[in-house]
Amino acid sequence: MQRYLSFVVADLALAIPVDQVFEVAPVPPLTRIPRPARHIEGLATLRGKPLPVMDLRKRLGLVNPVMNRHTRMIVAWPGGRRELLGLIVDSVGEILAVGEAESPARIPASWVDEGLLIGAIEIQGRPVLLPDLVKIAECA
Repeated sequence: MQRYLSFVVADLALAIPVDQVFEVAPVPPLTRIPRPARHIEGLATLRGKPLPVMDLRKRLGLVNPVMNRHTRMIVAWPGGRRELLGLIVDSVGEILAVGEAESPARIPASWVDEGLLIGAIEIQGRPVLLPDLVKIAECA
C-alpha cells in the first residue's frame, strides 16, 4: 500500500508520495530575490534556514495564482534530495492509500511538454495526477 498527500492546483487534483513530504504549513512571509524564474516566489525561513519557494501553478503553466485562506505550502524532499523545497498549492486534501491494484498509470510523454508528470491514479472515479518533483525542482 502506497500513501500519497493529495492537493489541488488550479482545479487539478494532484498527489505526491507521503515520504517526500516534510510538512504542510500556511504560506509564510517570503523574501523576494532578484530576477528569479517566473515561478519562484522567493525564500522562506524554515527553522533558521533559507527555503526556496515556488508556485506550483506557475511551474505547471496554469492560471495566475490567487492566494486565499486555503492556500498552503507543502515542504517537500524532491526525490529524496537533501534540500527541501516549498511548493505553493491552492489547498491540501487528505492522505490517499493506494493499493497495488491501483498502481499509477503512466502518462504518455507527448501529453506533457516538459515531463513534469509521472503518472496518474484513479480515486473514486476521478483522476489524480502525480507530479515529478525531481523535474519540477530542477530550476529551484
